[in-house]
Amino acid sequence: MSKHVARLTSSPPSVAVVRELLQRVRDIGGDADAILRRAGFARGADAASPAAWECQLSREQFSAVYRDCVAMLEDYVSRRAGRPAMNKKEVDLLCYCLISCATLEQAIGRAADFCAMLGGRAGELSLRTAGSRAEFCMHTFHEKRDVSAFLSDLTGLSTYARLFGWLIGVDLEPLTVEACYRPLLDDAVIAWLMPHPIVFEASDNYLRFPARYLRQPVVRSIGEFDELLRTFPFDLTTEQSKSAPLSERVRTILGIALAHRAALPTTAQIAAQFGISAATLKRRLAEEGTSIQGLKDRCRHELALDLLRDQLLPLGEIALRLGFSDAASFARAFRSWSGRSPSAYRLSAVVS
Repeated sequence: MSKHVARLTSSPPSVAVVRELLQRVRDIGGDADAILRRAGFARGADAASPAAWECQLSREQFSAVYRDCVAMLEDYVSRRAGRPAMNKKEVDLLCYCLISCATLEQAIGRAADFCAMLGGRAGELSLRTAGSRAEFCMHTFHEKRDVSAFLSDLTGLSTYARLFGWLIGVDLEPLTVEACYRPLLDDAVIAWLMPHPIVFEASDNYLRFPARYLRQPVVRSIGEFDELLRTFPFDLTTEQSKSAPLSERVRTILGIALAHRAALPTTAQIAAQFGISAATLKRRLAEEGTSIQGLKDRCRHELALDLLRDQLLPLGEIALRLGFSDAASFARAFRSWSGRSPSAYRLSAVVS
């Protein structure tokens, strides 16, 4: 096995990556010029002459070119194997299936189940732990390990690495990648597509990272998924995992518990999920201008507003859904949040 240490990506879109991708599309007989036109370049832009378009390359255009090139290459590899490729809609559905998972370990297990339903079109996923290390395997069924298959698998590994970090709101560090290929692309291109150390000519495709991340809670909401999937996994210049403050991650955990009619976790339980002490959790939330109680009140208030719009739902049942012992306790809390009673809010919702 050979080791390749990738350089971190810079912020502007990489012309070198686009050149490489377009060349690979041309190699399989694809229309690279049409890809440029769909990405918004002026008619007449020539994939073989990057000087005519490279100065125009924006983040959005990079994502569009990357998406179309990978789709064409994956379709080529899949047709060669006699099966359809996994499409963007199926990738989106896979991601949505993970939203209700409690931990990263559960999310990886569900992703493996989803891919198994596709009968090998999305490869075969597995997870195992050895001591303090976790090993995620993405086995694909490519008979020919050429550059098209390499690009397809490298994109898959990159997608999972960024998705897993995004789900729990932290990067998987340190992360080591193994690929069952020779380094079939230029170093700069590989570094853009996978900015982590890569071991080549391995037995399969792997992501190896500290096993402690498997216990981390999934902290994303459905609204965040909607926003992510507008460009994911093709916008390589957008930082995926670091966009969730601790307070938002805690709020998501509380919101999920309420949505599943489960008891709200205690401060100690939440702190344990993040691998920190209760005191550290309180301090970091205070630095963000909030507290566990404040986040619980916010989540209960938001859910109460939603439930009160259902005119047929009794106040007593709403109280129980929110974790209150009775309707009177709920009414007192609601008045403290909004300055009016639940009944008054319900009436105003009908009028409006």
